[in-house]
Amino acid sequence: MNDTLVAFAVLAWLAYLASRLLARHNLPELVAFLIVGALLGPSGPPFIRLIDEPSLIALRPVTEVALAVLMFVIGERVSARALRAARWTLTTGVIQFALSAIAVYWVTSRLGADRSVALVLGALAGAGAPMTIAHIVSSVRARGSYPTGIVGTHAVSDALATTTFAAVLPIALLLSDEAADIGSALINFVQLGIGGAVLGLIGGWFISRLGFQIETSGELLLFVLVHVVIGWTIAGWLDISLPLAALVAGATAATVSPQSFSVRLFRTIKTVEQPLYLLFFALAGASIHLADVPKVGVVGIAYVVVRVAAKIVGGLTGGLVGGLGWRRALRLGVNLTPQAGVAVGLAVIASERLGAPGAEAATVVLGAVVLFELVGPLLVARDLRGWSSEEEENGSVPEQFELPARVLVAAPVPVELPEWLIDQAARWRSSLVVLMPGERDEPHAAKIGERCGSRDVDFEFRSLRNESFTGAVVRSRSQHHADLVVLFTPRPPAGASRLVLLPSERIARQMSVPVLTFPLNLPESDEPPRPRRLPWQSPGRSE
Repeated sequence: MNDTLVAFAVLAWLAYLASRLLARHNLPELVAFLIVGALLGPSGPPFIRLIDEPSLIALRPVTEVALAVLMFVIGERVSARALRAARWTLTTGVIQFALSAIAVYWVTSRLGADRSVALVLGALAGAGAPMTIAHIVSSVRARGSYPTGIVGTHAVSDALATTTFAAVLPIALLLSDEAADIGSALINFVQLGIGGAVLGLIGGWFISRLGFQIETSGELLLFVLVHVVIGWTIAGWLDISLPLAALVAGATAATVSPQSFSVRLFRTIKTVEQPLYLLFFALAGASIHLADVPKVGVVGIAYVVVRVAAKIVGGLTGGLVGGLGWRRALRLGVNLTPQAGVAVGLAVIASERLGAPGAEAATVVLGAVVLFELVGPLLVARDLRGWSSEEEENGSVPEQFELPARVLVAAPVPVELPEWLIDQAARWRSSLVVLMPGERDEPHAAKIGERCGSRDVDFEFRSLRNESFTGAVVRSRSQHHADLVVLFTPRPPAGASRLVLLPSERIARQMSVPVLTFPLNLPESDEPPRPRRLPWQSPGRSE
């Protein structure tokens, strides 16, 4: 097990480095996770293979728990509040799933695939990749109801795929020669579909009822993670779908909880999203069977082509029915093509329980997932990059913008605010909340107060104390309900590594409001630069 952990640590580090390199070229980090995992996994070239099949099996519990936490977070996007806010999410999810399932089943059966294989392919064709899309939305900093609705549509697709697969698996078992036991087929339906939904409802209600009593974020995060692990254990005992249970639990918690606690709950869990994304997708990439791609054959090609066409038509139809503008509805289909996660897990179940027909269907699905996961994120990132405002149905930007009522101005060092910022706040009739080190009666804070008073601008000074700058800004923005954040941060030093995000970049990723960043030209120190020395040199020598 120690060798397995070391191998995974190296894999995660290389995946992180590759993701930063891709991010510098405006490419999704997720693609780097998958590529590095695929190259260093069991199906990669032998001379660079780092993770073998036994190591993947040993790390499977970690992957499943990470998947459950991420699906719980995505459940917020399909809560009753989210579906009411974007009605097209539900209509698009249902219509495109139905079209994908029917079209793939009809075409693959006409091409000679066994009926049990065609049934499984049809049930899995509508499955999406909500975690992939959620990570892309976060990495390209897309804002608004449209990017959020796309994640919700993928989540609805996964929920429908899981329940549909649970319903058709008994039929596929009866059609195949492997098992014709009606009783066991019905048990499979109850375990996969109904069992996951029931476990999720109970878990989400339990977290909502007890979690609101917890005050600190660290304890709340621990509370949720402990219950996710308990849910993983129960799902293993009862052989039910853990992703579906986690998704339903997240949706339930977001629906039945008070709005204030729901926001705090999911904001707390999202603090561990990024490492979980790296963990899950790096191992998911290692699980990709590159050798399966050439084996998909005619049925696999038809699966890919028909699925893409059905997604585009379903996205357009569902978007229009749900009230989405036709231009965005037309682009929506491409954003629904990525497929991963649930489809892979259900394909593996099919191969285990259906024998040869299940293995044939799994080969097609796994081969198609490689294509959808490597190409789909690039298309989605290109479409969503820079999406920061709500467009009208005809695609134009509204002429009237709502001015910010409260502006949060933050700096990690004491600075004097420029006059133009205070003048602009006066024109907007906005109040200012200033967050920086020092006290209200110190010269820099007093001067800001005098300038704001002379221009009749409401001013509140908040002292930045022993707390990280990023955490203080995020907390203050939520506490004061700021509509705009203005950051004054020092320029990065020359030669600084760009593998690590700057504080301003971390803050922007966690904000749902616009963030403006202005670099500070701090005076250079009068002290001469220290000469470089090697570790084995004494402090008095520089050579």
